[in-house]
Amino acid sequence: MVLSYDEKAKIAIKQYTGHVYTKEKIVKHPAKQKVKGLLEMPAAINIHTGEIYHWFYDWKNSFIVIECFQDLLNKNPGKEVYVIVDNWTAHTSYAMRTWAFFHPRLHIIYTPTSASWMNMIERVFGKLDKDILQNSNFQTVRQAMNRITNYFEKETTFTTWSS
Repeated sequence: MVLSYDEKAKIAIKQYTGHVYTKEKIVKHPAKQKVKGLLEMPAAINIHTGEIYHWFYDWKNSFIVIECFQDLLNKNPGKEVYVIVDNWTAHTSYAMRTWAFFHPRLHIIYTPTSASWMNMIERVFGKLDKDILQNSNFQTVRQAMNRITNYFEKETTFTTWSS
């Protein structure tokens, strides 16, 4: 099983601009807004099936990455799991390397420096931005989390990328 993994940059819960088609053709978005909350979203895509794994956190560090990798191992018992990641310090930290040493089913593959575009999950994040976050106005962090989860459960184009 080969997974592409990364963390979506902080998602600020606020009103976003985007393409809106109205009769007047003018849509105003406030320049300065109060952010309703912040959200970190690590995610992984199975590059063969298009299945998405995602988690929500308030912050990100190597211990969050370890939790996500442990969850991947738990959800795929008995399988060798290869995870493609970038060279962010949380992915290369001592804690991460130590944890990986004691979990031989998990194999970490690093992309070259400054080559995050090679990681397939970045395309998923771009599609998520376009389809969900642009032109959104979530009132709560929970509402955004529910909409993102629903999107990943219903979206079918991720499976066509791997075909």
